[in-house]
Amino acid sequence: MAGNENVSPVLIAYDGSDFAKAAVAEAGNQLATGRRAIVLTVSEPLSGIPFFGAAGVPVEPETIEGLFDVAREGAQKVAEEGADLAREAGFEAEALVVIGAPAWSQIVEAADQQEASLIVIGSRGRSGISHVLLGSVAAAVAQHSKRSVLIVHPHA
Repeated sequence: MAGNENVSPVLIAYDGSDFAKAAVAEAGNQLATGRRAIVLTVSEPLSGIPFFGAAGVPVEPETIEGLFDVAREGAQKVAEEGADLAREAGFEAEALVVIGAPAWSQIVEAADQQEASLIVIGSRGRSGISHVLLGSVAAAVAQHSKRSVLIVHPHA
């Protein structure tokens, strides 16, 4: 849409969860329609999977490459789904996949690279000991980013 070319995009972190879908919908409700949005899906590498390869069982290079391809394709599919939802919510959206860990760092870095004016992310709503032990990607993004962050909490 005319007039939005020079506006910094919104970066929407999207992992396919109901929390992420709610974040896309809320961003659509809160922000002007027709705005650019980058819908980001972070794919963590296999090295981020606990004990991958620790059993001492050899894994063929072709098998590893196949697993990477499947992970990339899955992440792209999730990102495209998120971009479709963002378009339905009124954004001019494009999908972006980055591979790396931890997820919060990849989100902050992508927002910087895309010069996003705002990061939108859903909160899983953890509290108590699970929040302390598992941490929160949304909280880490808010803590480490110099950009504004809209954290969408689940509705009761």
